[in-house]
Amino acid sequence: MPDLNSGRHREANLLTQAVDNVFRKLIRFLVGRISLVRLQEMIRHIYVEETERKLRAEKPGKNVPLTLLALTTGLDTRAVVRLRQQLDADSEPFRQRFLAELTPESAVVEAWANRLEKDLDDSDGAVLSFGADDAEFEELVRSTVPMHGITAQSILQRLVDTRSVERDREHGTVRLLVDHFSPYLSEDEPNMINAAFSAISNLISTIEHNVNATQPDRLFQRQAWTFRLEPEDREGFRKAMRDMLERQEASAREEIEPWERERYGDSLLTAGVGFYYFEDT
Repeated sequence: MPDLNSGRHREANLLTQAVDNVFRKLIRFLVGRISLVRLQEMIRHIYVEETERKLRAEKPGKNVPLTLLALTTGLDTRAVVRLRQQLDADSEPFRQRFLAELTPESAVVEAWANRLEKDLDDSDGAVLSFGADDAEFEELVRSTVPMHGITAQSILQRLVDTRSVERDREHGTVRLLVDHFSPYLSEDEPNMINAAFSAISNLISTIEHNVNATQPDRLFQRQAWTFRLEPEDREGFRKAMRDMLERQEASAREEIEPWERERYGDSLLTAGVGFYYFEDT
C-alpha cells in the first residue's frame, strides 16, 4: 500500500523548494526597492483577496464564511476583518496590472505606425502636433485607447522616456521614431521594472492556466537550454541567442498582425508570445 504521508511530504518538499527558488530571486530583485514591511503588507492583502476569490468561485452565489477564509489563509478572524476593511476602503494599490499600464503606449505606437504603412504618401505622418485637446497626438490617443484614468500627457512622457518618440516643445510636435513600443529602450529604471514585472506576470498567467487545463487546452510553454556552456563562450552564445530571438520576434509580429482589430475596444483580449534569454546563476 502506498505511503500517503511520504507522498505528501515529497509534494510539500517540492513545493517549498520551488517557492524558495522563485521568491528568492524576486526578493533579491526587490531588496532596496521596497521595504520588507511594505512587501508583507501587500502579500497579506493579495493573499486574502485571492483566497476569497478562489473560495467564491468554488461556491458561486454564496458568501465566503469568515471562519473558512481565516482557516484557509492561516490568519485569525480579526486580522481577516481588518484586511477586508482595508481592501474595501482602498483596493487600487493592490490591484495594479503592469501589463495594463504598458498596453496603452504599445497600442498608440502600433496605431500610429500602421497609419504610416497604409498612407505611404503622407511624409508628415510621422510628426504630430501635441499639447491641446484638438492636437493630432491627443486625437490619436483618444481614438486608440480608453481614457480611464489615463492622460495623453502620461502616455507621451512614457514614449519619450523609452525613446519611442522625439518631442519638440518649441514647435509643439512629436515625431515617431520606432515601429513598435518597447519599454526596454528606456534608461529609466521604473519603466524597466514595470516591463520586467509585466513579463513575469504573463508567464505566471500561462503557468496558472496550464496547471488547471487539460492537455489539449494547455497554452504553449517551453524553454530550451544547455548545462554544458563554457564560461568563455558566454558572450558569443548571448549574441547568437539574441540574433535568433530577434528573428523570431519579427516573425511573431507578422503572424499576429492579421488577427488584430484596427481599433482598441474594452471587449478585446490581450494575447501574444514572449521572448527572453536567461542564465541560471
